[in-house]
Amino acid sequence: MIVYLDTSAFVPMLVEEPTSEACIEIWNLADSVVSTRLLYVETSSALARTNLGIKALDHLDELWAQIRVAELEAELMSAAATAAFSFGLRGYDAVHFAAGASIAGGSAVLASGDAEILEAWRGLGLSTFDPNRN
Repeated sequence: MIVYLDTSAFVPMLVEEPTSEACIEIWNLADSVVSTRLLYVETSSALARTNLGIKALDHLDELWAQIRVAELEAELMSAAATAAFSFGLRGYDAVHFAAGASIAGGSAVLASGDAEILEAWRGLGLSTFDPNRN
């Protein structure tokens, strides 16, 4: 199974949150994990606001090495811009939405804790995972 993770489904693997167990479970079930480089930046920002220190960044780098990156090229950028307008998504959320939608199909599961992204993916009939409900 291919799993797309946005930041809200990734950070709980590094910072203890109510959804941590569910996020770790979907990671462990995945044959392949995909995200954009935004995940790294947003996660670094989230970690900077914790007391976890350099160990957390080391763990981020360890997990990051296992992620297949969906690059923000012209086609994905255009899809993200359309999603921002069509679904009223914030900029980075629209990029995560478009990147997830670009790999959807087959056994792909799109994971997010963000209700707006999940609703938009589900509106397209895509398979989703909400760690808040699992």
